[in-house]
Amino acid sequence: MLYIYKIIISIILGTIEGITEFLPISSTGHIVVISNWLNISNKNTDILKIFIQFGSAIAILIFFFKKITNLIKFKKKKRTKNIHILTSLIPTVSLGFIFYSDIKLLFNPKNIMYSLIFGGIFLIISEILKPKKSTINSIDDINLLQSFIIGCFESLCLYPGFSRSGATIGTAILLGIKRSVAIDFSFIISIPLTIGASFLDLIKNINNVNIDYIPYYLSGFFISLIISLFSIKKLIKILNKVSLNIFGFYRFILAGLIYFTN
Repeated sequence: MLYIYKIIISIILGTIEGITEFLPISSTGHIVVISNWLNISNKNTDILKIFIQFGSAIAILIFFFKKITNLIKFKKKKRTKNIHILTSLIPTVSLGFIFYSDIKLLFNPKNIMYSLIFGGIFLIISEILKPKKSTINSIDDINLLQSFIIGCFESLCLYPGFSRSGATIGTAILLGIKRSVAIDFSFIISIPLTIGASFLDLIKNINNVNIDYIPYYLSGFFISLIISLFSIKKLIKILNKVSLNIFGFYRFILAGLIYFTN
């Protein structure tokens, strides 16, 4: 009975990750808050979170594989080079390593509530202040400085609940990058970051891994992977069409629910 219960938990959290990862509403924030609501926050759940985030990262890699291979072929003169992607990762990776222990202390509903609010405000400001006409209509045309600026704002995702995709997409459209291009670039640069973070978390928490829970971890991984693969195309299409304001207001509502339930 306990085994079935744990599998159900992995299915619930894996499904949440597979849906919320592709919208600027913070998948991490949702998982932490819902784990708290279900009273299932423990060391084994923390390990499960690593596996389900890894599952969604693999799904993104599969979905964008063709675009990624095109980026690294360098066949065109204006092709975005690997250095652009690496540059965008520097701020978040550096701060993540330096403040790893401090960041982990922020993973609680109260901090996520505040982060949801600030992240929502950022999305709305991005939508209001964005240029009327995009000046960059291809990933190939994103320059090194713009990559670095996007990376600097991406580091805001280190505060759980802010949303990595929200920070990068919002910043990109403020820089005049076409929304669809901003979305593609955001998810492409998320692949090495998310996979790297998953491995770092696993190494840091290796002593908490329970061999008996391997089926529990793997079920979460595969559920997240499958749900992500089925939902990513539709959710990115929604993200392309829907105003960021909608996601901003949703974040305010979720923050309100957290406030009244904690």
